[in-house]
Order: sequence, then C-alpha cells, then structure tokens
Amino acid sequence: MTDVNDFHHSQRVVLQLHGERTYATVVADGSRPESIKLNVDGRWQNPQEHWRHNVVPAIAARDMVIGDLLNLQMLKDVIEQPFLGTLWTHGDSGMLTPYVCECSFGDGMRLLCISTINQRPNYHVVRVDSAWEENDDVAENIYDILAEIEEECGRARCGYSGNNLCRPREERIQWCQCEECDDEGESAWPEIDDEGGCSWGWYRWDVLMREIGA
Repeated sequence: MTDVNDFHHSQRVVLQLHGERTYATVVADGSRPESIKLNVDGRWQNPQEHWRHNVVPAIAARDMVIGDLLNLQMLKDVIEQPFLGTLWTHGDSGMLTPYVCECSFGDGMRLLCISTINQRPNYHVVRVDSAWEENDDVAENIYDILAEIEEECGRARCGYSGNNLCRPREERIQWCQCEECDDEGESAWPEIDDEGGCSWGWYRWDVLMREIGA
C-alpha cells in the first residue's frame, strides 16, 4: 500500500482495479483522506475519484541489468546527432536530435526507437530485453516504457486539461489557468507528448557498430 503522502499533482500512477492496470494522472486529493482524484487514460469521464490503496506509482525501483553495463554516454554520443526533420505539430521543419534514455527493460540489450504521433520523426531510444519479439512484447509493455520516458524526461501535456505545453502561453490559458499552462515558458524536447499514440522500430546493432567505428 502506497503512503498517501507519496502522490503529488501531475504524477503518473497505475490504477489497479478489478484485476486490470490502467495508467492515470493525479489531479487532486479526494473528498476523503483515503481517496484521490485521477484523470484515467482512455476515459471520457474525468476526473475520477478512487481509493488510494488501489493506486501505485507508475515507476518503481529496479535492479541493475546487463544493459546497464553498456556505455550510455557512448550510445548518446553516437545516436544523439542532429538531423533535418519535419514535425506534424507546431514548429514544422527543422533540426531534431534523438534522445537516448537512461531507463532499461529486461537485459537492456536491444535498442527500441519510439516516435510519438505529435513529435515524429524525432524519437526516444530505450534499451529493452533481447528476447522481446518485434511487436507483441513491445505492445504489451508500451505503457510502462512511455511512463519511464515521462519520468525521466518530463511530460509535454498539462495534467489538468491535456493542453499541449509546447504551445504559447497565450493559447494555453484560453483553456486552462493552472500553474503549468500559465507558465511563460514552453515545453521542450526531450519532454514527451504521447497524446494520440506512438510508433516504434529498432536501432540496428550493425549500424551502431559501424557508426562507433567511423
């Protein structure tokens, strides 16, 4: 059971109810000390009030895995190279830079590239288990992966309204006047905007080895 003081506004959590796990965002305290208000992913009727004992943080501590032994800085030096791309959102075309995440899944020996609908063709790179199949295992774990990226990089969406925090303040405050939307600054990469979903692919090791040796 998670201590009630562990939750804070905009924190990503997992709602465990009726044998199902659903991701959500903390909105506020509930009407009772033992309850909490959440915006539950994929639900039209939000916010919802749930018992705190059914809610756990989305990110948990993990033990070291073999993928941690890879030189993370080397991966960053090779992969985080600017390229000319065209976004499907505000900003249009320009120079983009991939981001290699510190988080890892399983043995961490495969490099998964995740590109969200709103931020493609830019992408985050996450080390995942070498036994994962092309699609099924990624699809099964995609919400955990996105939650890890968000924990590390931040979220480019308002926890209250879902406003795109990459948009100018003047646009955001028309729909929401919370602290995030009223901030003069704008969200910046590598903060993730996974509203609308994402696609994924693999960074090939032969390409990586060739680039390391270049």
